[in-house]
Amino acid sequence: MSESFSEIAPVYDALRPLSAGDRARLDDMLAQVVLGPDDLVVEIGCGTGRLTLPLGRAVGENVRVVGVDPEEKMLEVARRKDPGGRVVWRRGTAYKLPLEDGSASLALMVMVVHLLRRRPSAFREAHRVLRIGGRLSVWTFTPGHVARFYLNEYFPSIPVIDAVRFPSISVLQRELEKAGFAKVSVEERVERSELDLAAVVDRVRGRYISTLSLLPPLEYRQGLQRLEELLAEEHERKLVQRSEWAILTSTTQ
Repeated sequence: MSESFSEIAPVYDALRPLSAGDRARLDDMLAQVVLGPDDLVVEIGCGTGRLTLPLGRAVGENVRVVGVDPEEKMLEVARRKDPGGRVVWRRGTAYKLPLEDGSASLALMVMVVHLLRRRPSAFREAHRVLRIGGRLSVWTFTPGHVARFYLNEYFPSIPVIDAVRFPSISVLQRELEKAGFAKVSVEERVERSELDLAAVVDRVRGRYISTLSLLPPLEYRQGLQRLEELLAEEHERKLVQRSEWAILTSTTQ
């Protein structure tokens, strides 16, 4: 992954709290697999473990769970939230996972592919660590999400930047197939939520999505100022967030 999250590691969970949609997607993914005592599940790009820990609780204590991330500061936060050591937290990249060949039954990549400069290499590495019949689940945003993101009107460069960063679904399918995966299926789902404007302002101040750190400094300041002025005028204002997800599921053979 090409961008550092070290600076926001201490506040990442506050900026990006686990949502009902996150939990629903996790439950739906696990409903499609059967895991036993000899199985290992890995989240690639686990960050602070905001999904890895619920995943560990959901699969049961007999299934091994590993969280891999390149940022040690993110892993430090994850370890503090996991005093019982339910998850094995390992530093590593998507291009060189600290796992043996064919050791995992399920791999998960959530909001990772847009950070990868060498996606085909990362997909080959995921294929390497999965056993025959193992499954990779990739969660990302659709081009429609990028075009209609709720902050675009305040930061007009966001859709321009993210149109380049987020690959199309067809591109991801081809790359997964070339990496050796079979039966690549795609599910698209739309999730809507209302966000308190005050919370949005706090998140933008914390640059809760990496794209905010890529904006021209003047555009970032002006967009944040507009949001702050709107909050001063309408304390109870809410913004509607529409998230358009693509969930790609593929298996090894």
